[in-house]
Amino acid sequence: MANILIVGDGAIGLLLSHFLSASNHVTVLTRKASTNTRFYSRGNNASKKINAQFISLNQLNKNNEFDLVLFTVKAFQVPDAFAQVKPFLPKGCSVVLSHNGMGNVDEINDQLNSTQALYFLTTSMAGYKSNLYIVQHTGEGQSVVGGCNSLALQNNEVTAEALKAVPNIKWTDNIHQLRFEKLLVNIAINPLSALNNIKNGELRSPKYNAIIFSALNEACNIAKAQGLDIPLIKALNTAYKIMELTCDNYSSMQQDVVHNRTTEIAAICGYIRQQGKLYNIKTPYNNELLAKIEAKKSVV
Repeated sequence: MANILIVGDGAIGLLLSHFLSASNHVTVLTRKASTNTRFYSRGNNASKKINAQFISLNQLNKNNEFDLVLFTVKAFQVPDAFAQVKPFLPKGCSVVLSHNGMGNVDEINDQLNSTQALYFLTTSMAGYKSNLYIVQHTGEGQSVVGGCNSLALQNNEVTAEALKAVPNIKWTDNIHQLRFEKLLVNIAINPLSALNNIKNGELRSPKYNAIIFSALNEACNIAKAQGLDIPLIKALNTAYKIMELTCDNYSSMQQDVVHNRTTEIAAICGYIRQQGKLYNIKTPYNNELLAKIEAKKSVV
C-alpha cells in the first residue's frame, strides 16, 4: 500500500482518488473546505464516499512520507502548485504529472533531485463535477503512464504497483509520443466545442471537417519536425473515434469557458504555435483557435 498525495481535486483528481484509494492511502490537497466529504457517482448507481483524506496546504508537513505525488491541476497551474508542494517532497518519492496539453515536464524535472522519479499520466477517462464535492464518471477511457527522467525509465515498480488500481492503465516507453497523440485529440475537440458551446459528438458535423483537418495537419507537421511518426489519417481517425465515444460529454475546455475559468489553450494550440515558430512551420489554424479562445475567455 503506497502513501499517495494528489494535488488538485478537479474531476480527474477525484476520479483518480476514488480508484487509487481502493488499495492505497490517499491524501488530496485542495483549496476548498478540507472538512467536506467528496463523492464518486456513476450512472444511476448510488454515490460512493471517496475514501481519501482532504487537506489544505497549511496541513501539509514534512512528516508526511509520500511515496507518490500526483499533480492533477491544469497545465498552467503546475508551476505554482509544484513550488508550493516541493518543500514537502520526500527525497525518494515519485512525481506524476497529469494534464491536457504539453509543457512542464522539463521544467519540473530540472527541480527534482537524482532520487526523485518523474512520470506523466495521460488519460481519456471522462468525468465532471456536478458540484464542488461530487464527481460524475461519464466515460471509460485508457490511461497511459511513462517515465520522463532516467530514474523513472529504469525503475517503476513502486509507481506501477500504486497505479494499478486505475482502470485500463498501461505503461509506455515513449510517453512523449502518447502525449502528442493526446494533444491532437485535444486540438480537434476542445477549442471548437468551447467556441460553439456543443457536446463532443456534435463536432462530427461536416461543417467542422475543414478546420479540424487543417488544425491537425499543422500539428502533425510539428510532430514530424520533432521526429515523431503520427500520420494525419491516424490523428483524424483517433479524434473522430473519441468524439463518438464521448458524444454526450462536454469537453473540459467547454466547461471552463462556460464557467469563466482560465483554459488550457496555451498548452494545446499555443504549444503548436510556439513549436511552429521554433521549426519555421506556419500554424494559422491553431493560431486562430488560440486567439478565439483567449478572446472568448476575456469577454465572458
